[in-house]
Amino acid sequence: MKKYSDDYLIEEIQKCAKRLGHSPRSKDFPHYSLASQRFGNWEAFLKAAGLSVYNRRQIKSVNSRYGLAKAAQDQALTLGHAPNSKEFKYAHIVYEFFTNWDEFIKFTGLKPKEKLIKNKKVYTQEELVAEVRVVEAKLGRIPKCSEVSYGIYVAVRKQYGGWKSFLYKEGFSEKAPTMNSNIHKGGEKV
Repeated sequence: MKKYSDDYLIEEIQKCAKRLGHSPRSKDFPHYSLASQRFGNWEAFLKAAGLSVYNRRQIKSVNSRYGLAKAAQDQALTLGHAPNSKEFKYAHIVYEFFTNWDEFIKFTGLKPKEKLIKNKKVYTQEELVAEVRVVEAKLGRIPKCSEVSYGIYVAVRKQYGGWKSFLYKEGFSEKAPTMNSNIHKGGEKV
């Protein structure tokens, strides 16, 4: 059995609280038993970590679709992406207003599994080409979209419609982008 120090447990619960956006419940923390035993009980452990005790009534204060959406948008800014049902502190209330998680996320205006970029930089076409040329020089070949920074990739998608279109239009590749070859007459996949 691993031995965890009190400081380690406190650091872990604080990381967990930051990730969740609220004080964790005992079920949110994998070392719940050990922490409760060391500090006397769960509430004492939370207080030692400088966290407030989880209050179910306090969380129930978000009681509308719009309140939930605002809370999800706020938490997305903290997390850097749309929260999933395990990260969102009001997830248990979501299903009172929405039939599923995707419906809720669509309502919030967030995109699931999409990173949010704070202070988005607007790139000119020249800046995008220069940034990609730097990566190309490092790699010794034309980079894949996953090999450039996320901000560059998002800007390329917005300005050019896609990575292959960008490469073709800016002279990185002589191969023109094509439509999905798996789709044939009637829109059915083969």
